[in-house]
Amino acid sequence: MLLKNKRRIRVLVVDDSSTIRIAATKVFGEGFDVLIAIDGEDGLEVVENDPHVQVIFTDLVMPEMDGFELLKRLRTHKDKRISNLPIIVMTGAENPEIAKQKALNLGATDFITKPFNATDIRARALSYAKLSSATKELREKTTIDDLTGLLNAKGFHHQLDKEIAFATRHSYEISAIRVEIDNYKDLFISMGRRGTEQLIKRVSEIIAKGLRKEDTIARVGLAKFCVSMPLVSKNHAMEMEKGSHPKQLINAAQDALERAMALGKSQIYLLTVNDHTKDSKSDSKPVSIDELINQINKGDGHLVATKLNNAIDQLAPLMALLSHEQKQKILTHR
Repeated sequence: MLLKNKRRIRVLVVDDSSTIRIAATKVFGEGFDVLIAIDGEDGLEVVENDPHVQVIFTDLVMPEMDGFELLKRLRTHKDKRISNLPIIVMTGAENPEIAKQKALNLGATDFITKPFNATDIRARALSYAKLSSATKELREKTTIDDLTGLLNAKGFHHQLDKEIAFATRHSYEISAIRVEIDNYKDLFISMGRRGTEQLIKRVSEIIAKGLRKEDTIARVGLAKFCVSMPLVSKNHAMEMEKGSHPKQLINAAQDALERAMALGKSQIYLLTVNDHTKDSKSDSKPVSIDELINQINKGDGHLVATKLNNAIDQLAPLMALLSHEQKQKILTHR
């Protein structure tokens, strides 16, 4: 049996044991495309580069990046295609019950015991692939976030498009607020999936409670919210030119959020669309890495935030030469 589009089901098996990898390749047989990864880091790279992966099977105990870290990275991934994938944990006698509970808290979809039989593992893959496909289709059609009941990104863009058209037609002003929960990945580790979902719902309720009836709030990312506020006071408005696109306002709000985050926790940064546009044009020019470091050392990190993407592009050839250990050293540098 295959999915209704007749495409072979693509599964990813992540395990450091060559015996398990070979066995998995054999038991799936026809109707499945089996991808193999030797540890969590390898598995994450496969998922990020292959949009057709439908189900993931992973071991827990692996070198480099283990199954727990892989679960955390997948469930907190900014790409919803990845964060919503079914993840089936392959457990053995060496995995105590507490380890299984930890995996469940981190978002494991299901468990399968090693050594597994062909019928069981194929049935799990087929069932979750079908469920994943149906959920994806529903998610693409809906404009409501299923966790909070707020608009999702698609619904927010649609609503904002109408609000901007109204504002430009009547020479009114409109502003946008971008909110993100700090250190979400650390919270996910300490609170688990259920805990962070409750946190997201509570934050959405608090934001909504402080808004006017004519304002619109949406959950536009894993721990990100966006608010549109038509007819706000001129002093705090992001003025829009005729023919403006919702993406301009959202990008300006995102820019303001990044600058606020560069200032530290619980910060607010006001920015007009015009200023954002001017800065974006200037930021497209080559930047001096030494100058950026000097600004950071002087405590002007908020001025550097908007130039980071450009700096990363310039450093890309150098980063490509670094080993995994060297990249980890940069990420953990204090």
